[in-house]
Amino acid sequence: MRKTGTKNLTYTQRLQIETLNNAGHSKKEIAEVIGVSLTTIYNELHRGECELLDGGTWETYKSYSAYIAEERYRLKCTAKGSPLKIGHDYAFCAYLEKRVNEDKISPCAVLGEIKRLGLPFTSISKTTLYRYIEIGIFANITLAKRKPKGYRKTVMKRAPRGVSIEKRPQEIGSRQTFGHWEMDCVCGPTRSSLLVLSERLTRKEIIFPMSDQKSESVIRCLNVLERRFGKLFRSVFKSITVDNGSEFSDHQGIERSIYRGKRTQVYYCHPYCSSERGTNERLNREIRRLVPKGSDLSKYTVEDVQRVEDWVNAYPREVLGYATSRELFAEHLSRLAVT
Repeated sequence: MRKTGTKNLTYTQRLQIETLNNAGHSKKEIAEVIGVSLTTIYNELHRGECELLDGGTWETYKSYSAYIAEERYRLKCTAKGSPLKIGHDYAFCAYLEKRVNEDKISPCAVLGEIKRLGLPFTSISKTTLYRYIEIGIFANITLAKRKPKGYRKTVMKRAPRGVSIEKRPQEIGSRQTFGHWEMDCVCGPTRSSLLVLSERLTRKEIIFPMSDQKSESVIRCLNVLERRFGKLFRSVFKSITVDNGSEFSDHQGIERSIYRGKRTQVYYCHPYCSSERGTNERLNREIRRLVPKGSDLSKYTVEDVQRVEDWVNAYPREVLGYATSRELFAEHLSRLAVT
């Protein structure tokens, strides 16, 4: 194609470049198709360079984004016009980068935390913040975009053991009351695992390291937990929802108190329905940020696990109005103690 006389690329041309680049065409071939010089293509690929996350391997790779290239181009064109909304608020930039890079908090959560605590920084919207990150305003923060994952439909082949989730009261499902938990195991390549309990209302996490994935180990952890909370246990752990894993097969042992009588009520999800433990599944993703898949959990000390638990519970969450699970859980405990 003959080279065009236009000075700047259009967004349509940038989309063509993205398509050709993803298809594996060389820079020379792209330049010929678009009708611009090879230097222009080199500069354009650099302008729109971004880092993406492969949802299958969880590895990052560099690619070209027409959207990011266009945003950076437009920002450069308006450089002599209105200034950035954050202006020269270097304290805001430093706080944001520290919380994101060092404390592993998402930019959105940091912004919500700033507004909730009333910190003296420039106020910007979530949309503006992510737009600034995408076009490279914050040099030390990048966004990793995930590829959509494929899902396959599963078929239930047997009824759940114990009391089915179908008999669980509606108020538990609607998160109207405190003291209802979900329980799961985070596993690795060895027998060692993490027993994770998630409170549905406050999103409080309690994590126990286990040397294996046996029902006896789960019951031992719950016994420790019952001793820790004492008389408050029945009020704090009114119910626990679990999946149909063999580690949760002894529902009588889970429900039986080390003192006398029944300490909690266990409900079993339908097989292959992890969405029925949505809180667990969501918070397990947070744990995986510090304990990646494939990690040998036997190498994690009690102190390591405690640091993970503390980090998850200190995370400001949008669903909680950017409060932390630790704060809300402590409030409910204090009410129970007074009662």
